[in-house]
Amino acid sequence: MSKKLTALLLAAMMLLSLAAACGNKEPAATTPAATTPAATTPAATQPAATQPAAAEPKVFNYYQSKDADTLYGATTSYSENELAITLCSGYLYRQVPNDDGMGFHFEPDLAIEEPKQIDELTWQIALRPEAKFHNGDPITADTWIFTFQEILNPKLGNALASFLYKNYIEIVNAQNYFFQGTDGYPATVAWEEVGIKKVDDYTIEINVVNPVSANDIENHFIMRCMAPIHPETYKACMSADGLTTTYGTSLDTWVGCGPYFFDTWTYESIETYKKNEDHWMADWYNYDVINLYIIPEENPRVQMFESGELDYLAPSTDVRDNYMDDPRMITYPSLYIMDYDLNTRNSTNPLSGNNNYEKALYHAIDRETIATQVLRNMEPAGWYVNGQAGSLSDSGLCYRDSEYGNYVEDLVNSWSAEGEICGFNPDLAYDYLMKAYADVGLSEDTVVHLKSLHTETSVSGRPICEFLMAEFERIFKGKLVIDCTPCAPGTTLTIMETMPDSWDFTFQDWGRSVSRKLPYEVYHYHRESYTGRPTHTYTDAFEAQFQACAEAAVNESYERVLEETMKLELQALEDVINIPLYQGVNFELISDRIELPMKQYVPGFGWGIWFADIVE
Repeated sequence: MSKKLTALLLAAMMLLSLAAACGNKEPAATTPAATTPAATTPAATQPAATQPAAAEPKVFNYYQSKDADTLYGATTSYSENELAITLCSGYLYRQVPNDDGMGFHFEPDLAIEEPKQIDELTWQIALRPEAKFHNGDPITADTWIFTFQEILNPKLGNALASFLYKNYIEIVNAQNYFFQGTDGYPATVAWEEVGIKKVDDYTIEINVVNPVSANDIENHFIMRCMAPIHPETYKACMSADGLTTTYGTSLDTWVGCGPYFFDTWTYESIETYKKNEDHWMADWYNYDVINLYIIPEENPRVQMFESGELDYLAPSTDVRDNYMDDPRMITYPSLYIMDYDLNTRNSTNPLSGNNNYEKALYHAIDRETIATQVLRNMEPAGWYVNGQAGSLSDSGLCYRDSEYGNYVEDLVNSWSAEGEICGFNPDLAYDYLMKAYADVGLSEDTVVHLKSLHTETSVSGRPICEFLMAEFERIFKGKLVIDCTPCAPGTTLTIMETMPDSWDFTFQDWGRSVSRKLPYEVYHYHRESYTGRPTHTYTDAFEAQFQACAEAAVNESYERVLEETMKLELQALEDVINIPLYQGVNFELISDRIELPMKQYVPGFGWGIWFADIVE
């Protein structure tokens, strides 16, 4: 983390403990009893009794640029699903703010107490006996066994199954069960071999591969794919061949259990959540109603924020300039390095997958101009590990602030042209391109068109693409021509996966929350085993170094984790697993009427906006 970004981390603000959706029924509304006027007599002069006026409901107005596509969090990596799932469904544990506003802690949600360690590799979780789905059905150990088995269902290949089998903890045989029958994995694995067991009706047992802490267990079970599945509804939504499910695609195909009911869902317009006053965690939440508007375009968002119809706004570069001195503005470093994902499978691009071509692209990126002028107020980055990585380690030392992170930054800067930073070197970029042309047998007068994919409503992807169009024309002397290729919101990952000949690179970020403890985990999404991102040529050296990092973590040596992460980052730079652009910095406007519970931004928790109060 740069010194400037470190200052931001200590002094800034934040939003998310991000959430996501659940619940489809609200308790019956109660009608106030009719007031009977007090009887009067000629001698009586006192006024009739009156009831105090009911308090106005506290309504929080928020927005997203894209609607959720499912309330079943295991099936997709789209983060737009998280808010509804988190608020309207439940997890075993929840993060909540400390009373002093300086940190957070875990509270049992669908569990009833902290995890209990049985032996070095065995933990038990006692479940809340009164826990029920919103329709009244109980949530028992059988519910959780069913949920976890379906998340790991090898027929479904759920996109976020990895969050269950190996994230903060690694569950015995869970990964083998999910990948059974594929290369490198056992042909068959019985569910009974997986380290998830029912002890009794209200206790489950988790067997882990390596020693972990209670905090690791709690962190592991707060991801959006970990909400309990309602078994009967889920079974009714399963296809006859067992390969697909419609569970969670509408309020009729899903059942929640959270502190909010998912009250109405007008798709691509508004989601409305109403507080579940009978929920065991109701006292933690102050909003009576949450309106989540789906607003793809920025101008309507700004207008609604200024008119008081929104309590939150994440302004783009141009809009942000108008608010930099506004006391409502909060800032904090993000969990990601924004990058250009590289396509190594485009059969229409003769250079696709060539390492020299990828290095040419890497050195042709003027990251400082993109970060400070095109987007403004970002931090240029020619490396991969984000500025928060390591912030929740036992020592609290971020990788970027360590001698190992500094070594990589110094090395990258040494590749830069005179007066430049972060690896930007036009002459070196052109030399690498000529090597790539020679590698694939292209004549030097060949023009290659590159398709840069970005969402059509993106306020960052489009200006970066337009900037690079002119830059590439100059640096590569007309040999590489960028075609900006906009796509509809929510379709980028589908295009990446199913239409490899329609793009060459795309604007993405891949934040990994567990990297706050283990910095090397930022590379989880770059590995061949992560099926949600099949865009790279993976090397044996890269995979071997990732394993070396994991072994260092098992041995509980954070110093060695940092050193091995440095080696992995150097290998990633050699392979050019993608093209890093900048360290994200978040800028958000919070309405004056919102009283946040936190006095500072806390990595892994943020500013606790969902636990805030409304003060008119």
